[in-house]
Amino acid sequence: MKKVKNTIKGLFLATTILLTVSCSNDDNSNTNEVVIEASALPETARNFISTHFPDATYRRIEKQSIPDDDGSIYDVYLSNGFEIDFDANGNWTDIDGGNTAISTAIIPEPITAYVTANYPNLFITTIEIEPTGYDVELSNDLDLVFNPQGEFVRIGN
Repeated sequence: MKKVKNTIKGLFLATTILLTVSCSNDDNSNTNEVVIEASALPETARNFISTHFPDATYRRIEKQSIPDDDGSIYDVYLSNGFEIDFDANGNWTDIDGGNTAISTAIIPEPITAYVTANYPNLFITTIEIEPTGYDVELSNDLDLVFNPQGEFVRIGN
């Protein structure tokens, strides 16, 4: 009986340790980022926001110590629901409007022209700068891929 109790205790301890270790790298507790004030954003990023989102306020700004794959360092969350990622120089790398249209003043003209001509009842809700060009998501969740010049390449995944 004592052997069974020790085995159960051992299994319990091993399970507890395993669960603790497996949960220690939770995506929601990213130690790679800190919350910062707007004044700590590069001037280029602050100017971009004040130009294209003049009525929005900053809800939260996070700075990462390690850049994302696309070079993003800053994640800016605005009061209008937009999330904008910027690189270390303050250039946008990703704009996510949720279900809201992104201003055509931000989107390269050839991309806007293509979407308007081919999807007249839809609008762009997300645009990302990729190493190979642009990845765009439309209001119906369709992904489109464009080259660096803004020319349509293919429908994405």
